[in-house]
Amino acid sequence: MVEISLKIQINAPQEKVWKIVSKIDNDPAYWKGMTRVRNISKEQNAITRDVFLGGGNKGQQRVILFPKDGIHIKWLKGPITGIKDIMLSSRNDATVLEVQINYMLVGVVGLFSKNTAKYLQKEAELALQSIKEESEGIQQGPFLEERKQWADLIHDKK
Repeated sequence: MVEISLKIQINAPQEKVWKIVSKIDNDPAYWKGMTRVRNISKEQNAITRDVFLGGGNKGQQRVILFPKDGIHIKWLKGPITGIKDIMLSSRNDATVLEVQINYMLVGVVGLFSKNTAKYLQKEAELALQSIKEESEGIQQGPFLEERKQWADLIHDKK
């Protein structure tokens, strides 16, 4: 069982954050464990979709959108079963974005559940941070550090 609960405050109105998180076809851009999604059916605010994960794994989700308030995602098939809820709440001129995950890992993924739990925690943290940056209009590139060859270290006179 993997349980994750995270919150982040975003300095943007709830409507702006909702526009980003509700475009669920873009989920692989934020949730790095997904390589792509394919919608199977849609009924009002409910979507059933195939989710392609790294390592050739595939699952199926039922996604229910609650406009401007949140998203309820239930894994129906695949190496993960369980629920992920994404909730938005307004706080003055800011938005609190919260993710609650309650997963059961099955099959090969379940054998490495400790490592997978750490990966899912990090994935959720990065997703929230990416959504925050996009909502706030922050364009941060990766931190780059000058890389040295081992031979350069021998001759380094610092």
